[in-house]
Parts: sequence; structure tokens; C-alpha cells
Amino acid sequence: MNLTAQLVLGRAETVPIPARFTYDRQDPFTVLMEIPGPDDRDNSRGNFARDLLQWGLHRPSGEGDVRIWPPCHCNNRPDVRILLCDSTGSALVDFPSQPLREWLVRTWEAVPPGEENAWIDWDAVVGRLLPGC
Repeated sequence: MNLTAQLVLGRAETVPIPARFTYDRQDPFTVLMEIPGPDDRDNSRGNFARDLLQWGLHRPSGEGDVRIWPPCHCNNRPDVRILLCDSTGSALVDFPSQPLREWLVRTWEAVPPGEENAWIDWDAVVGRLLPGC
């Protein structure tokens, strides 16, 4: 799913940026968030738990590298806010909540909760962990 997010620069200053969320049934616990760089190079990518994104739509969630806050109508913020941190810095990005919510519902329809393990190629996982076995 492609959408336009808002990079938060200050209390009242944002800049629109393109963003993309993808989901692969072969990696059913994870969503990929990508923010393309100039000319689609140097993309910023982050994998995090699909559950974390689901929880973040309803309550503050996460710790460490990814933190998510739901829309806050008391502060006139209708978007989902995601804080991304790594060793080089951090970025605060607002994503429109409705398209994100609708996309996430489609991922749950593709792989319902509790059925994720059935989609994982466990032989491949073990092969990556224990080469030569």
C-alpha cells in the first residue's frame, strides 16, 4: 500500500513524504514499512511486528526502535504516529489512520491471527539457522 505520510519536523511543521507498507504471507508476523529516498535509492526500511501496528492503532505501543501512538483527537491529531530510531538518528512520522487500518484488515484476512505458523517454511528457517543440516 502506498500513501503520503507527514514527516514531523517540529510542533507545527511537517513535510509530506511517500511511504509504502507491504505484507508477505511467507513472513506472516511482520510488516515492512519503506520510505523511498531520492530517485527511489537509499530507501529507509523497517520491519516490525504486525501485532505492534495493530496495537498502535488503539493505544501507545512499542519500545526501543519502533514506537506507535494512535490518533489523538484531544490534540487534534487524526493520524497514527510512528517513531523510528536507529543508531544514526530518529524520525517521527504521521500516517493517515484510515488507509492504514483498512490495509491492516486485509493482512488479517490474508493470514488470520493464530494461523501465522502454518505459512512459515520451517525447513528454510532451520536451514538459515543451521547451515549444512
